[in-house]
Amino acid sequence: MPIVAHLEFYLEAAVAIVLVFAVCITLHEFGHFYVAKKCGVAVPVFAIGFGPKLCRFKRGGTEYSVRLFPLGGFVQMAGEAPQEAWFPVGQPVAFRVNEFGEIVALGDVKDLPDAEVGTVRKADLTDALEMTIQTAQGVRTYPVRPYARVMLNARSSVPIVEKHEQVVGKPLWQRAAIILAGPVMNLLLAGFLFSAVNTYTGVPTTTIGTVESNMPAQTAGLRVGDRIAQVDNQPIHSWGDLVNVVGRNGYRNGQPQPLHVVAVRNGMAQDVTITPKMVNGTPIIGIDAQVSHNPLHTVPAGFSALGRDIALTIHGYVGLFVHHQFQTLSGPVGIAHVITQQLRFGFWNVVAVAGALSLGLGLFNLLPIPALDGGRLLFMVIELIRGRRVDPEKEGFVHFVGFALVMLFAVVITYRDVTHLF
Repeated sequence: MPIVAHLEFYLEAAVAIVLVFAVCITLHEFGHFYVAKKCGVAVPVFAIGFGPKLCRFKRGGTEYSVRLFPLGGFVQMAGEAPQEAWFPVGQPVAFRVNEFGEIVALGDVKDLPDAEVGTVRKADLTDALEMTIQTAQGVRTYPVRPYARVMLNARSSVPIVEKHEQVVGKPLWQRAAIILAGPVMNLLLAGFLFSAVNTYTGVPTTTIGTVESNMPAQTAGLRVGDRIAQVDNQPIHSWGDLVNVVGRNGYRNGQPQPLHVVAVRNGMAQDVTITPKMVNGTPIIGIDAQVSHNPLHTVPAGFSALGRDIALTIHGYVGLFVHHQFQTLSGPVGIAHVITQQLRFGFWNVVAVAGALSLGLGLFNLLPIPALDGGRLLFMVIELIRGRRVDPEKEGFVHFVGFALVMLFAVVITYRDVTHLF
């Protein structure tokens, strides 16, 4: 029986890990997808998971698919990289033309049987939509029909679209919006998950839930149901405000200090003076908060926590790069371990971890590192300053190097996580 219980727990943990990663990454990609569609960019592929397709359908020019390995997903946008990058000069290419002499399909020789075969001499698939190909009959420039298919393999293809449907053909602000949409979606998801956890657990309000016997608040006449409005003329908007003001003003020069408290009872303000009692060096007045599960309280508290955690995470990144505190980082293995541990304490702990992961994913992607969303935004800032775009091939090379370095760093972090766990 214990073995069965252990197997059941680790199966649940595996499902939880997959779901957490899949939701956080897929919604990130959905952010890019949604804004790209709204900006008029062609999006040939939106996939949940990676690897072979389990099921798929097409709608609105996009193929939606669920794939075998469910850790994440991806979106393919037309013109994110120059379309001609598929066909370097000197590369063999198979192609089919229609009755008007327009290319309608392109690809590797093995993926386009019975097609003409030639060598690429020139390709412009951004502005002119034409290719110059050398065949046995000589060199000829062919127009490429909009939505001609590029065969990725024998069964999968993506379209070649005109510039106005490519990312590269959009104004700078729209390209920036498309890039920002992914991290923003992660931050919104984190806020909603924090709010959901708050709704389940409840959040403390400024209304008194209990008054402790023989403590200063009871002596001063405070009652259950009173709402604390002010302390020492400082407005109280949350339980955290109350704790901070009492801790700051209730103790000075080694002695507890009287506090002027305004409480609202049945719509009427009650003015009382409370001198805290010192407990383990902390000024205490002897009340606990009434807990609310009302979304009107829990949702603002969730997004307030999001703002606080964003500030803490940014501060952590500063420490990471300035003070080289890389030991604080965790990779996928470390995160999976945290999810497994929190599952022992219940479903809502896993939801809280998912919120933290989504927040971290959103902010990490905004770092100005090549290959990340922040790196792409950095090139857009350079474009704004220069007044013209950086050469796409040079930018692509920088992102390729950045991606390789990020992957190498991920391998190092994963190795460290594995050695720490085992």
